[in-house]
Amino acid sequence: MMQIKRLEIAGFGKFQQQQFEFGDGLQVIYGLNESGKSTMRAFILGMLFGFPSRRHPLERHEPQGTNQYGGSMELVVDETTYRLTRLGDQPATLVNVQTQAAQPLALLDKWLAPYDRDQYLRLFTFNQAELTALKTMRASDLNVQLQQVGLVGSAPWRETATTLRTDAEALYKPRGRKPRLNQALQHYRMLTEQVKAAKQRYPEYETLQNRLLDLQAQRTSTQRDLTKLDHEQQQLANLRNQWPVYQQLQQLQATNMTTLTTATRTRYQQLSQQRTELQHALASARQQLSQQPVDTQSQGLVGFYVQHQDQFDQLEAQLPTLQQTLGQYQTLTQQGSAAKADFQAQSNAHPELLGCLSPHKQVAIETLKATLAATANTRRQHPTPTSSSLDWRLVGGAIGIVAGLLLPLGGFKWILMLAGVALLGWFGMTRSQGKPVQTTDHLSDQLVAAGLAPDLTASEALQQLELVAALHRAQAAVTTADQALATQAAKLWQLIQPYQFAAGWIPVDQDHLTTSVTRIAQFYDQVHQVMQQQTMSGPDFAFVQRQVQQLTQQVRDLTEQLQALATTNGLADVDALTQAVSDAEKQTANATSRQQLQQQLSSAELSALKQYTSLEALQAVLAERRQQRTQTAQQLTQLATDIATAQAQLQELTADGQYATLRQQQADLQTEITVMARQWLTRQLGANWIDKALQALTQQQLPTVLAAATTIFAQLTAQRYNKIDLDGDEMVVKTATTQFMVAELSTATKEQLYLALRLALINHLGQAAQLPLMIDDGLVNFDEQRKQAAWQVLAAVAQHHQVLYFTNETAALTQLKTATVQQLT
Repeated sequence: MMQIKRLEIAGFGKFQQQQFEFGDGLQVIYGLNESGKSTMRAFILGMLFGFPSRRHPLERHEPQGTNQYGGSMELVVDETTYRLTRLGDQPATLVNVQTQAAQPLALLDKWLAPYDRDQYLRLFTFNQAELTALKTMRASDLNVQLQQVGLVGSAPWRETATTLRTDAEALYKPRGRKPRLNQALQHYRMLTEQVKAAKQRYPEYETLQNRLLDLQAQRTSTQRDLTKLDHEQQQLANLRNQWPVYQQLQQLQATNMTTLTTATRTRYQQLSQQRTELQHALASARQQLSQQPVDTQSQGLVGFYVQHQDQFDQLEAQLPTLQQTLGQYQTLTQQGSAAKADFQAQSNAHPELLGCLSPHKQVAIETLKATLAATANTRRQHPTPTSSSLDWRLVGGAIGIVAGLLLPLGGFKWILMLAGVALLGWFGMTRSQGKPVQTTDHLSDQLVAAGLAPDLTASEALQQLELVAALHRAQAAVTTADQALATQAAKLWQLIQPYQFAAGWIPVDQDHLTTSVTRIAQFYDQVHQVMQQQTMSGPDFAFVQRQVQQLTQQVRDLTEQLQALATTNGLADVDALTQAVSDAEKQTANATSRQQLQQQLSSAELSALKQYTSLEALQAVLAERRQQRTQTAQQLTQLATDIATAQAQLQELTADGQYATLRQQQADLQTEITVMARQWLTRQLGANWIDKALQALTQQQLPTVLAAATTIFAQLTAQRYNKIDLDGDEMVVKTATTQFMVAELSTATKEQLYLALRLALINHLGQAAQLPLMIDDGLVNFDEQRKQAAWQVLAAVAQHHQVLYFTNETAALTQLKTATVQQLT
């Protein structure tokens, strides 16, 4: 429910800088003639729906004594107070009074919906002049009012229906002669008769006419194709001219994008500049420090050390690790020497067993071990070799295994080895089952294959195998020691290698690691001794030395800050950060260039250029379009020749031209009649549909409105009239014994009937928006009894709508006890 709480009029008509307060329910605005009642009503309408433009000066109520125009209004909607302000030509504003928050002006339209200014005037406001002007009240009149205020947006529909019906009558009337469709139908009948009379000969006329139409259609289509090809050719030529710009733009866009922020770049510039300045100061201090010693030798040593002090300091911090690594290297050297001595001693004691260390002998040694473990007998001191007793499976298995190990047979060696193992397994199974096999000769062969003497007994063979195992272990110990020593030597050289930049003062050599470490330690001792002597010899050297140390530390701090900045941005080191900053600066410059290039290319050109991978591809398409254009132009020329020939032939067939002309006129008129008939039918059906739709909608609401109006009218007339009914299209009012037409009623009773109908409409249709109701001197002709009844009715209406009753009747000041009274002077 919307209520007007306060008016602040800056300037409107006679009102200047005046304020008015309103409450709930019935509000009486009392004033004599020309006191401003109608002006206030116009101000409220202007605030709600906007003031009239300057083209309507009388309706604007421009003030005379001030330049200010308009004012503000406080509205209460859903228990929230809003201030609506309209001042002069300034945009209207809407503010929540409690929060002082600006509100969209669309919110006001939402409160007033579904009513605009005209619909609001028809429903929620009226004056005594409107009641006096009432002569009759028909059902159709009330139906129109229902359509105007009850059906939102129905007025345009009614206007549309009227326009459609007028247009339809201008096209055709059943008995008309002047409408366009009537005249066209008459003309068509005359042409039909003329065509029948003119059709005498030339049976091939229609075939030739159709051919001519086909040729003309082909010419039109070919002309369109030629125009399209010309356009495409021009576009491709423009794209070719823009290709250098596009190519340069693509190169700039292909540049890798950096993600450094402006803050990071600024911080880098600050730290880098500070470090550069400190490095210059450090170089100067080091130069001064290198010139302090007196003797030439010391001056060269200290000068070189000072110039490379950063590197020396970093390397000196690793000196303990270097010495520890050297100690481990020396220990491994001793262990390797001991392992080699042990292996050499065993080799000297059993030189005959060195052949057993060959990798090729390992399979034979393992086979021999298995044979010795499986037998419990020793062989004879002097065995008699019997070649016929040797089992072929044992020989074949040994040959298969040895051949698989030694010969480069690729994947085939595994097959030989598997076959050898299978034969040996077969031989072992046969031997375990008690078949007679002479093992002595077999053992001799295995001893020979293993590199041992063939006449050894099993016990002696076992002893020899233990010695061979010891030699294997000693050899493995030497190999392990050598590998460990080589690994440690690599680690040690990795720590020594950074000193190669100072080879003139610290000669280092990968082949003499211990000597290199000793030289490094001696260099640091010598440098520290000379620096200490120079520090003690004079305060200038000490001061410069401290200055160098301080500057060195500051440079390190800045370098660490730069490294931290690089790490924060996901970069490996300061060099990567420097490159990223440089890329960012180039990227900024490239962005400006890209923007300038993009301004030279439209979005359509850019999209079209992306379709081509190279300039050659674009030129190939351009050449193709030129060829197509040439072919199409040739086709168009040929079609023109064919059309001219067909027209000449057709002219010969219709020398008088009468038949062709009449047929063409008849076809054109038939098309025109069809179009007009469709227009007439569309407009006629549209108008009828709108009328029936609006009538159907309002007929549903009319009984409800009349019933509500009957109750109000009976209350206004002290129950004299107890029924409002319809007699056809005529509205009648009934008493207990008779009925009266509206025209038979007195002026005041007509006004009371109109008031009852208006209030019934408000009750029926005003639920969608409970807006303030404004009545301007609407009860002038009422007698005292009916005026009292009207005020009671208005008080009841005021329970759902704020009612602003403008009047000059003094009785309203005393008899409306529940109303709030505003007196205008």
